[in-house]
Amino acid sequence: MSQRVSERPEIAVTAPAPPPESVGRARGTPWRVLTSPWLTALGDVAMLFGAFMFAYALRYVWRLGPELNEFQFTPVDAYWVVAGLFIPVTVLSFYVLGRYSRRRSVSVLDELPRIAAGVVIGTAAVVFVFFVSRPLFFSRLMFMYLGAAGAVGTLVWLGLRLGLVQLVRRAGFDNQRILVVGSGVVAKYLMQQLSASPASGNRVIGYLEESDDQANGTGFGRFQRLGDLNDLEVLIRTETIDEVYIALSATTQHNLQPLIERCRVHGVRFRAVPDLLEAQFGRMEIHPLAGIPLVTLSDNAIVGFKYVQKRALDIVVSLLGLILCAPLCLVIAIAIRADSRGPVLFRQTRIGKDGAEFTLFKFRSMVVDAEALKRQLIAGGPHPALFKIRDDSRRTRVGRVLRRMSFDELPQLFNVLTGSMSLVGPRAQVSDEVAQYDDWARHRLRVHPGLTGLWQVSGRSDLPFEEMVMLDTYYVANWSLRLDLRILVKTIPAVLSGRGAF
Repeated sequence: MSQRVSERPEIAVTAPAPPPESVGRARGTPWRVLTSPWLTALGDVAMLFGAFMFAYALRYVWRLGPELNEFQFTPVDAYWVVAGLFIPVTVLSFYVLGRYSRRRSVSVLDELPRIAAGVVIGTAAVVFVFFVSRPLFFSRLMFMYLGAAGAVGTLVWLGLRLGLVQLVRRAGFDNQRILVVGSGVVAKYLMQQLSASPASGNRVIGYLEESDDQANGTGFGRFQRLGDLNDLEVLIRTETIDEVYIALSATTQHNLQPLIERCRVHGVRFRAVPDLLEAQFGRMEIHPLAGIPLVTLSDNAIVGFKYVQKRALDIVVSLLGLILCAPLCLVIAIAIRADSRGPVLFRQTRIGKDGAEFTLFKFRSMVVDAEALKRQLIAGGPHPALFKIRDDSRRTRVGRVLRRMSFDELPQLFNVLTGSMSLVGPRAQVSDEVAQYDDWARHRLRVHPGLTGLWQVSGRSDLPFEEMVMLDTYYVANWSLRLDLRILVKTIPAVLSGRGAF
């Protein structure tokens, strides 16, 4: 899957390369050079060479470190062999680690381990060779500077390239038009993840129902239903499709081969998702035996040591957050009291794990009688179980700022510390909203509600209720400590951008 926030193994099976003639738009675009492995490698070489020069200057020009006598000074000419070894070994390590594989979606979090490992290998090779042969006096501190500067320089190049790619794609260039074939759980989650970030350049134009009997309305959330499986060939010709994602349920897998053949005939790339995922929308583990992949679909309940891990993270981060944010909370409290009448804190009964009630704390961002006024506004909400509207007239002046920056949620750190909430989890909802849940949505009650979650980092209130349920249910089925950490990291840019916060 593209845009995943998961540590699961890759599940998409890429088809053989299509014929040279292609009807898609993304292929052949001049903007595609920005994601070229060759451009990435050339930039890495330039940055590593710059790191070498910077490291030499630190040690021998600016004399950063212990004082050097005249016998310890080594001219830059003697160090060229260091650059000649460090740069090729590091770039080769990047290649072996997969840094130069062609991918449309690349994140700093994914590339950071590859860059760190590659630079460590390159630096270790230099240290080993020169401290074994000792041809001249070489500074150990110089090698340390070289490794650090190499890692930083490569990360800077990665950030610059990704920033440029995002600007280009947000402007509407180098966007890949994607059609999803299927309408089950996996197909819907796949659409959401492909569209999670506009900067990824994935534009889902819609999806095909698996049969006419399943047709129900015009689509799923923001995704348009374009027909059934029989319409695939017509859409490929008329909608200029770049890639087709086939995510059929187990009951319709017999249609897979004809669909693949249609994609091949028209030169459209395709990816097929194994039907096993439909059996259990959860963690899939693969254990090969004599070349035969044995698949285990397991329940991922947060119990035992998993619970200890998650609770320890909650306690440490929430306690640290309450201490660090205490001055800010004091300023917010004074601003709320000065702006409008009423209490500083807003208390509300919410539904937590296993349906248990708890009191949620927030900074008050609305007028005192906001709950009474809600009944007058609820008809304008996007979904009765996700009542949030733009330009809500109940918000105070200070409340608009608090909502935009998500500062109104800081008191929930106390809920996390006391155990009624977690740092990461589904959105906590009120009893009236939970009463409208179907069996699928009730999966969200298997874990503690969270201060942030997949929903919040994937669009927040910009997403319809159906997608929110999909993301929360996926989180419940695929929890891991690493997943929590990734969501927490992604929360920072989501809060700073203010996307979907109102």
